[in-house]
Amino acid sequence: MATTEKVQLNYSSPQYSYLEYLLQLGLKASTVEIVNAFVVSNPHLSVQFDRRCKDILTLNSWVDSSNLVGKNTEENIFKEGFKFSSSESGMKFSVGQIKQSSSKDDHDNIKKILLCKIGVGRAYATTKENLASSELPEGYDSFYIMKDGENLDRKDDENEYYHEYYITESAQILPQYLVYYKYDPAIEKKSREKPICDNCEVAEAKVYCASDSANLCKECDLALHKSKLASRHIRTPIGKGGDIYGFCSQHKDKMIEFFCSQCHIPVCVYCKMVGHHSSGEAAKHKLVSVAEAYQTVCQESSIPDSILESRRTEIINQITLIKSQSKEVDKLNSQLERQIQEIAKKALNELKKITDSKLNILLGDELELRRQLGEIRNAENFLEYQQDGDATHFLFSWSRHQKMLDELHEFKFFRNKIDVSLDTRVSGSIDILSDQVIHIPESDNKKMIKTRTSEKINKSNSYYNKTSLSNKQISSVAIGNTGNAVPSKSQESKHIKTSDFFSEALGALDDINISQDDYDGFDNKDNLFID
Repeated sequence: MATTEKVQLNYSSPQYSYLEYLLQLGLKASTVEIVNAFVVSNPHLSVQFDRRCKDILTLNSWVDSSNLVGKNTEENIFKEGFKFSSSESGMKFSVGQIKQSSSKDDHDNIKKILLCKIGVGRAYATTKENLASSELPEGYDSFYIMKDGENLDRKDDENEYYHEYYITESAQILPQYLVYYKYDPAIEKKSREKPICDNCEVAEAKVYCASDSANLCKECDLALHKSKLASRHIRTPIGKGGDIYGFCSQHKDKMIEFFCSQCHIPVCVYCKMVGHHSSGEAAKHKLVSVAEAYQTVCQESSIPDSILESRRTEIINQITLIKSQSKEVDKLNSQLERQIQEIAKKALNELKKITDSKLNILLGDELELRRQLGEIRNAENFLEYQQDGDATHFLFSWSRHQKMLDELHEFKFFRNKIDVSLDTRVSGSIDILSDQVIHIPESDNKKMIKTRTSEKINKSNSYYNKTSLSNKQISSVAIGNTGNAVPSKSQESKHIKTSDFFSEALGALDDINISQDDYDGFDNKDNLFID
């Protein structure tokens, strides 16, 4: 059996630095500091995760250790992975902003959190209320838990990036890092406030005196620099001088003066003379003034990312297509409703089910696209947030942000196809049919099924648990969903043009007469087919 290791992460490693940035992004706080971090290494869990989640969308999810209950202790998770209780079919995970919970185990504001990789794949949208009674349809990898009132017309909150998924297979969850971090909301709030005069400690500081290493208000500045010698002190407006870069973390009384573009860390005079950049390979690194480095980063951050902008445009366009397609589905639904009402009102409930299924598939695609759009917006908003705050944090985080941009540039799992077709139609027996090539994902052995017959009314085989009507009422009623609610892969699916199919459907509906003599679409059993 593979052994599990919990290896401490080196403080100076890029991995440690980026992990801290991810945590700051999740908490939307620049003052978050990782106290200690461990890499969770379990070859068995890694192989299991890679096998199950190959070629599907995976996301980072922070799990508060205080929320781990039952069998899911830290030790058990590291050894065996996450386990679900007998009363639950899965576990909820969040993506995006971290919702903190207070814990009695927190000491000196030091908290513990676990970073996991979760395979969400294509997520089936559902509500919290329906989650317990829902079965994951074939072709889906997880549930997306919708927020209250979430639908195709809902606008996203520009300031919040938070999504919840329900994972039903433990193989889709991989614990990666155990992190101990320090975060005080009061300190974070203070870091965003305007500095107070160091002399009177009342008024807002307006200038920084480098000679006195003090922030001063206008009145104190005039009072303290009246003498001939004191008037020579160089003062700069707050936020315009060396004060914005702060003091060295290694040498608390020394101002940050340089920046190493190779190590992406600040350097003071002592760091260069006797510290980490005084010997070895680091001593050869070229240093630039911190002001110059800050200006360079500001200029780089102001340049639009063409790749990200292109991706954003594609996402928005795809959302527009989904909305348009959902409207067409609704239009077709209305047409079919009128036909069904002429034959039998009892068929309407079944039609609603197929329509909801189509809309839910579209909704699921849009929600993922919204999430990707929100991921971009969240990263950009946080970058602006840091740029408006402490310059040192912004400067230190720029390389981390660039690494995040590299991940966003990959754009591996963008669905640029719509696999919901306007193929619902009416037959003489009021069977709502659906023609669609069904592509089962690779994880299901790449099966491909083509359906063109109606879905039979059978409780044991029907996903929608259909109910038959007697022959005297209308012969039978059935709903064929979009490929048994099994979505096809975006790169494999073939689509019928909405405009072509809809015009054909309308033309067919206009010519319908319930008569075998007038319409050659009837078979010898007086069944009407609309194709």
